[in-house]
Amino acid sequence: MKRYFVFSDIHGHLKPLIEALDKIGFSMDNEDHILISLGDNFDRGHENLLVYGYLRHFKNKGRLIMIRGNHDDFLLDFLTGKSDGLFNIKYNGFGTTLVEFADQKATSIDLIRDSINQKFPTLINFLESMVDTFQLGNYIFTHAGLTYDTDKGWYIYNFSKMKDFIQTFDPRPYTYVFGHTHAKSLNLYELGINSNEIFYKEGFIGIDANTTLSKTVHVLVFDEAGNLIG
Repeated sequence: MKRYFVFSDIHGHLKPLIEALDKIGFSMDNEDHILISLGDNFDRGHENLLVYGYLRHFKNKGRLIMIRGNHDDFLLDFLTGKSDGLFNIKYNGFGTTLVEFADQKATSIDLIRDSINQKFPTLINFLESMVDTFQLGNYIFTHAGLTYDTDKGWYIYNFSKMKDFIQTFDPRPYTYVFGHTHAKSLNLYELGINSNEIFYKEGFIGIDANTTLSKTVHVLVFDEAGNLIG
């Protein structure tokens, strides 16, 4: 029977992810063990290349489901020329990713972009293959929930304001599992609890462990029928 191991927002930190997966029983060799990343795989940490290699290994084996995070979009938009990346270098830790991926001799934004695309010709396709949402039973996995628009209504958006989503969206009959906003912040703001443990509120589960600071990763385990088992 398949087992799905769900994590989010590792931000260029592979070691804490592997430690968390090992602790909860994930097996590298068990073909029935599937990874679900809720996005924001890159930036801030200094193991971005290792993260890419690890995820690509399981993607090639058909054992990885990837939800698109806003930081994954930062990298995709840079590589496809939609963004120069300067804002994200300054404010969002994007520079650590570029330093690892680019040729050290690249001295301009265009040269950095070209060197990454030449060194990693499948990286754009890897990022473009990410999806906005995945459903397993009554659980819906996203990066950052949904946002409301007066014309479109509620729609999946990987840069949602999570507190607005939690306070105003009716998830029934589903439970939404997401990252993007630190669990500690949600626990404090929504429940009045000073804890970095997984955030649980009826219909909502937040698993962003703020890995850059905590050096931990939250992992949930589901069976193939969509039952939360760990």
